[in-house]
Amino acid sequence: MNPTLTHEMSGVLTQAIRMLRPLAGIERFDPAVPAAIVAAGLHRAPVPIIAGGLGASLGQSVEILSALSAVDGACALGLAMHFHTLGAAIESGNWPKALLSKLFREVVTAGALVNIVSTEEMGGSPARGALPDMTALRKGAMWMVNGVKHWATWLPALRYAVITVRFLDPAWMQAAVSNSEIPVGSLLLDLESAGVERLPAFDALGMCASASGMLRLNDVIIPGEHLIVSHSSLEPAPRRASAQAWFGLCVAAVYLGIGEGARRAVVDWAVARKPGNAATAVADLPLIRVRMGRIDSELRTARILLTEIARRWDQASALERPEMLLNVALAKFKATQAAAYATDEALRIAGGPGYLRGYLERAFRDARAGLIHPPLEDIVMQDLALGLVARARAGTE
Repeated sequence: MNPTLTHEMSGVLTQAIRMLRPLAGIERFDPAVPAAIVAAGLHRAPVPIIAGGLGASLGQSVEILSALSAVDGACALGLAMHFHTLGAAIESGNWPKALLSKLFREVVTAGALVNIVSTEEMGGSPARGALPDMTALRKGAMWMVNGVKHWATWLPALRYAVITVRFLDPAWMQAAVSNSEIPVGSLLLDLESAGVERLPAFDALGMCASASGMLRLNDVIIPGEHLIVSHSSLEPAPRRASAQAWFGLCVAAVYLGIGEGARRAVVDWAVARKPGNAATAVADLPLIRVRMGRIDSELRTARILLTEIARRWDQASALERPEMLLNVALAKFKATQAAAYATDEALRIAGGPGYLRGYLERAFRDARAGLIHPPLEDIVMQDLALGLVARARAGTE
């Protein structure tokens, strides 16, 4: 039992992994996978206990996701998107209480899954400052939404999506202080609404079963009470720190879990494999031991950093948390780098058998997807350097 998890969390996680194992490794989306997660009740993890969930903190969510990812990375990535949406909603305080309570009820009683869907083809990721092209036109007490979103993970399994939009509201636009000011924000979309199209997943190198597809909305009507938050494009999104932390650390947990799963798989293979006269296992060869040790050192370092940053986040106050985002980004960077290194080395150690279709080969491809999840390496390195320079100029280094 993981000491950071409650007895109930550990039991639900064990049940989910038991149900997932026979389904893991399929290179296409299988609805039975999210169904197994829901049946086990693991999707309820971040929901507060008082609302029928397990009350998992960010640190506990990280432990759950990394354990799940060692079995099936694509499944863990889909669940990570659900976790980070719920966790950020709870921590940010942005959501209307009635709307958040409704979402909790849907998750707990109906097994609903949700994801924040914000990336668009032209603007790219909001992490780089992109503004949404998807529009929401006021229609009385409703919003009529049009546009396309990309990279909607686990799209076939979702019941709800948090979408980012630019609001076309005459009153709001007249109140703008300049022509460059655009009212933007987010809405909760019921994906069973008329006018919603779920388009096929992208043909990607890895995470093929995560079903990251396109979401097209054609005159979709969303109730006014599903407005989550609105703000000027000239201002930062309110309480965005929670969204960044939950996304960054949940994603880090997924890819670290892939690396840790590959470590276990290649060590088991090396212990069992006895080439030549079968007198010596591959695991007993000095060169292989060095390479396995390097894998372990990279993953251990990333694990310690990720666990510690998640622990600090959980213990920090709302005022302290924005100052922790650089460490969140560093934890994500180190986790994804360690996973890429570990899966590459595991494939090299296994040689031909590792190159064949199977767990190690899939882990090698899946781990690479973590390198393109924000925050990217160049942004993290620049932010670290900016801090160094600023402290040097201030004489505080």
